[in-house]
Amino acid sequence: MRDKITLKFYIFMLFFSYLAIFAGSILFDKQLLRNDSEFFVFLALAIAFEVVGFSVLKISSSNVRLTGGLVINVVMACILPLHEAMIISSLAVIVSGIFFARSKNILKYLFNISQIGIAISISSSVFNYLKTSNTTIDMWFVLLVATLYMLCNSFLFTIVITLSTDYTFQKSFVNTIKVPFLSAFMSLPLIALAYVLYNFIDLLSIPLIFGAFLAIQLGNLFRSEYQQSKFENLKLMVKSLELKDLYTSGHSEKASRLAYLIAKKLGLSEKECERIRTACILHDVGKIGVPDYILNKPEKLSDKEFEVIKTHPTKSEELLRTVNSLKGKEAKWVRHHHERWDGMGYPDGLKGEEIPLPSRIIAAADVYEALTSARPYRDSYPKEKAIEMIKEMSGTVLDPNIASILIEIVTDDQFGA
Repeated sequence: MRDKITLKFYIFMLFFSYLAIFAGSILFDKQLLRNDSEFFVFLALAIAFEVVGFSVLKISSSNVRLTGGLVINVVMACILPLHEAMIISSLAVIVSGIFFARSKNILKYLFNISQIGIAISISSSVFNYLKTSNTTIDMWFVLLVATLYMLCNSFLFTIVITLSTDYTFQKSFVNTIKVPFLSAFMSLPLIALAYVLYNFIDLLSIPLIFGAFLAIQLGNLFRSEYQQSKFENLKLMVKSLELKDLYTSGHSEKASRLAYLIAKKLGLSEKECERIRTACILHDVGKIGVPDYILNKPEKLSDKEFEVIKTHPTKSEELLRTVNSLKGKEAKWVRHHHERWDGMGYPDGLKGEEIPLPSRIIAAADVYEALTSARPYRDSYPKEKAIEMIKEMSGTVLDPNIASILIEIVTDDQFGA
């Protein structure tokens, strides 16, 4: 309750600061609107830049958030009188929020308006202090101001995260700043171009920049959708593999749940836990290339057949590398999920902590779910027997610490409930 009151106080304090800056700007400028046509063109385009973000999100299945707020707000901070830039950005937030995000959270509106307004005011003040009569030099100041705008936004939002969660300020700031600065870096050329063009062709520059922004964002969307479809295809491969082998039906989903719980117990971040869960779902996708007679053979595999089975981690890695979001860590984790703690595993014979931690987590979850599931050559083991076997594998096949955590999880009454 106290945290909620503190958060509300912070938001209202920001809003009153916003109002004070706005009032001071009007008193200083002594003119509400410098140019009516310029004001309404910027207003229409500011709303359009925001709407593009919401519209793209609406038609995207991959939950991609694209917005042009950074571009137009920095340009306005460098071109328009401060109070006009603040009015336009506020109206854009309200219109896009009501008609596209359909949000009714008044506090969120107050915070967003205040956050953007304060960031614009700081950016505008710095730019006007540094501004020269040379457009080329000023272009570099615009890029500096864009970075400052993002820092200010991230700082103000970090305080909200710190007040509303258990995260420290430092951790919140690092998490908050990662994505915005990637977005800012990608937007910098567009912001610089907008400023330079405005100095040559005035208002005509803004629709041109909006067109370029729209083309870039649609390209990003289509690329994201393409990558998402490849990810979904990998999941379909896993499903089709399990349909071919009824004994392992649901194995990857069950193992992924256990891998997620182990990762949480180890204190990994939510993002890392989800990445491990995803990798675990796809860890056996390479078996799609293994002949059915080997997968479903009811007796012990021959040495030659086992060599074929041993290729599936590298095949899984190859398939995951076709998806941009998985080709880094996840592909590597999947490659090493059959390594052993004693170095006797495959494909690379890694030993101990040479094996990536997520690979060790996936290996433990995979082994337990395999033991408690029926196979063509044996019945499933009861939980008690599986736990005994996990204890025997601890320190040889499995990381002893992870094996201990796994046993703690599966013996919990809540597990499997």
